[in-house]
Amino acid sequence: MQTVAQVRVSAGKGSFSVSLISEEPLMLRAEVVAQPEKGRANRELLSGLEEMLCCNVRLVAGATSRRKTIAADCGRESLLKSVKMQKR
Repeated sequence: MQTVAQVRVSAGKGSFSVSLISEEPLMLRAEVVAQPEKGRANRELLSGLEEMLCCNVRLVAGATSRRKTIAADCGRESLLKSVKMQKR
């Protein structure tokens, strides 16, 4: 099962974090430590999401934009639960 989500990314922050903006459509806000140079922020975003969700995540669109589309190889409910639990 694959879940597609929009992600609004802020680079150059103090730590990696992900929060929920909306469930319908599925939108997330992510903060990454890396600067948006040579794909570093994208790599940190994908690896951080993979670690948090325990599934493969790929970038579908928005490689050079703050607004990205990702596809995660996990169910929607699993993704939502992981994002909500990360805040604790």
